[in-house]
Amino acid sequence: MIKNKSYYMSLSYPIQIEKVPEGICAFIPMLKGCKAFGHTAEKALEELESVREGFFDVFLEMQKPIPEPIIHLDIPYDVFVGMPEREELEPYIVF
Repeated sequence: MIKNKSYYMSLSYPIQIEKVPEGICAFIPMLKGCKAFGHTAEKALEELESVREGFFDVFLEMQKPIPEPIIHLDIPYDVFVGMPEREELEPYIVF
């Protein structure tokens, strides 16, 4: 699989939205510095798409690694050991 801008743009990165003195800030925590501002959440999210696209352009041009979204689950150990998929998931476990 070719990991070009289209590939990274197709990934679903978690986005956070915060109220700040300037208005609303939307950012992608996994992509350091990838943030945008707006007077409304909709405007901030709209701006974030452009920023995200530029972020990928720059990182790909500079051949810097781009983190991909991951899922983090907190599962109590006693629940985990009872899961039928336990053996399949064990290689991904961090204690």
